[in-house]
Amino acid sequence: MLPNNRKDFNIQLSQAALKQIKLVKENDFTLEGDDFRLIIGGKGCDGFTYEKGFFNRLEDDITLTYEGLDIIIDPFTAHYCKEGSLDFLLNPSSNEDGFVFVNFNEKNYHGKFFKDESMAPPFKADS
Repeated sequence: MLPNNRKDFNIQLSQAALKQIKLVKENDFTLEGDDFRLIIGGKGCDGFTYEKGFFNRLEDDITLTYEGLDIIIDPFTAHYCKEGSLDFLLNPSSNEDGFVFVNFNEKNYHGKFFKDESMAPPFKADS
């Protein structure tokens, strides 16, 4: 069964990430109507790669709300990202910044774990 509500998740959102997401949403008019999304972007030998950014909400998205801020996750990502942390890191000396997601269960997704059918997300039943 796919997770479908907030209590199915243990995703911690740092105050730095919360503040940065709110700052961007409040100051970029082109993001009106968009929400911050966490999505699996790819798979390598060491596990998944994650993409983060602002996107339109889709019908089957799961919404996690933190202090009035919505984070959206698609069902596929939700299956593999039930526990983790989302942070915003800023390194002024190297002029680097960005959102970082750490999946607390990443060790389960190394190598060719997908060959074990029990690790695959369930298919959505036809309506």
